[in-house]
Amino acid sequence: MAAVEKKEQKSHLKRILYTILAFLIPLILFIPAGNLSVRESYDRVELDGCWKVYYRGRITEDAVLADFSTGGIVEGERATLETTLPDVRLFSPCITFKTRLSRVRVSLDSREIYSFGYDIPDGSFVPKCYHYVPIPSHFEGCTLRIEITAAEDHAFSGAYPVTLGNTEDLIRAYVHERRLDMLIGAFMFFFGCILAVLSPFLIVSAVRDISVIFSSMISILLGMYVLCYNEIMSYFTHSDTLSHLLEYISLYFLPVAVAAYILTSGKARGRDRILKIILALDTIFAVSMVLMHVTGILMINKLLTLYHVMVVLECGYLLYLLGSRKKQEHRGRQEMIGARTERTLFFGIVIFILSIFAEILRYYLVNYIFRTDKRLGIDFITVGALAVVLSLMVNYFFHSIDHLTEARTRIKLHGMAYTDALTGIDNRASCDQFMAVLDNEGGDYAVVSLDLDGLKEVNDKQGHSIGDMMISGFGELLMDAFSECELVGRMGGDEFIVIRKNALGVDMERDIRSLVLGTEEANRRGGTFRYAFSYGVADSSEKDKVRDVYMLADERMYEMKEEHHKHRGGAYMQGRGKPNA
Repeated sequence: MAAVEKKEQKSHLKRILYTILAFLIPLILFIPAGNLSVRESYDRVELDGCWKVYYRGRITEDAVLADFSTGGIVEGERATLETTLPDVRLFSPCITFKTRLSRVRVSLDSREIYSFGYDIPDGSFVPKCYHYVPIPSHFEGCTLRIEITAAEDHAFSGAYPVTLGNTEDLIRAYVHERRLDMLIGAFMFFFGCILAVLSPFLIVSAVRDISVIFSSMISILLGMYVLCYNEIMSYFTHSDTLSHLLEYISLYFLPVAVAAYILTSGKARGRDRILKIILALDTIFAVSMVLMHVTGILMINKLLTLYHVMVVLECGYLLYLLGSRKKQEHRGRQEMIGARTERTLFFGIVIFILSIFAEILRYYLVNYIFRTDKRLGIDFITVGALAVVLSLMVNYFFHSIDHLTEARTRIKLHGMAYTDALTGIDNRASCDQFMAVLDNEGGDYAVVSLDLDGLKEVNDKQGHSIGDMMISGFGELLMDAFSECELVGRMGGDEFIVIRKNALGVDMERDIRSLVLGTEEANRRGGTFRYAFSYGVADSSEKDKVRDVYMLADERMYEMKEEHHKHRGGAYMQGRGKPNA
């Protein structure tokens, strides 16, 4: 049984090792980060001013793209941007810009050189896209024309910047601009994958921590959302449609993972019913949106406002739930195992919820108040995602330490409950338990009942301390002689028991002979007492129950003991056998 506890302890150590490896992920990701840097000076030009804009029958001369607003564009409406390309020397010229939910045509001097989205049927999902449009090397003075047609209502509210430069420089600038988001998203995704691989072992182990599978889902979904939202996934997959779909899928399933995590981690404390309702509604919404999009009934982004309302209400309730839980902790407990875990996770979830509020607020401010599609600073959701994943990682680290402490405590308590303090072998409680288990398992086994002869005489004439040395030494001799046996125990006083599985009585002769040689060697070394013992052997072929087999072996042991008393008398204190403490 002690071996089982040690195995459990090793599993906890492995979990801590995995956590340490998770801490190393950012370092691994930052190693190639130097290759993502951009030169301080390179050839690229922001084409922000001097545009001619055609929109809703109006022509705006010398327009600045940052100031352009559609005023609520509807499906099928078109905004046309036109400018004259400057005189810049480039060896691999290219223009790049971003569009949302729109079809695009690009022409140079009235000759079309690029199109996007026109192969997608009307009413279907047109993803956001970061366009790279190669242009001829002699482009100076040519007229660049970009036609952007909305694929649905409110597809975009303004124009993204248009940049001219060498293809390599534009790609490097693209990656450099999103380097932080890339590192954070990759870190969260791979950390979630590590937890996902680890979660089956935690679920089937003694810890039985079901919440770890949902914490891994949170980390994976957050990482995927950050990578897709910042157009990093499309850069590596070369599929804007897949990246945009994964962005919405991860966004819709994230509340499901959060609610399931809080529910299974025991943070609800009496409000399980409400959380179960929230979990059911979130699951129905997410699955329904995916199914309707796949079947063509409704595009996956059509109910985004409803989703935002649901998320705001749920986040408000979770803040209230976590806040009331925190007050109960302060009133009822100052410090205990898991307290630091609770605090860390609490602050991480609060920061994440506040970041969701901020991101939703910014979404509506940018699209309906400021009416601009320009990228504005760092994303709140990225900061919140990193905070919650770091809190989950610290939570898991402390969680592993707490369970390791508990495992050590269980081992210590097991030793106190099932180990004989004097000899270090199994005590009577452990022997009784082993025999009960063996009865259920069945199979062949042999039982040896042993008695340490002369213990009473040693105790009476030399004292119990010497008698204790005699018992302790005999326990060591038993462990050496019967090292291959499953049980070596002390039933009490001078009585001992040995049980070996898959064996019969005749199979015990070698071990008994080894014990005889061990006692003879100890007696030759001299001491204040001499080792002598009586024994009896029985096996499963003679009785049905282990207890009955043991009683039969005990009867045979007493028969030998009587013979020894007739012939040895008080010979147990002769010689100078070395005492074994």
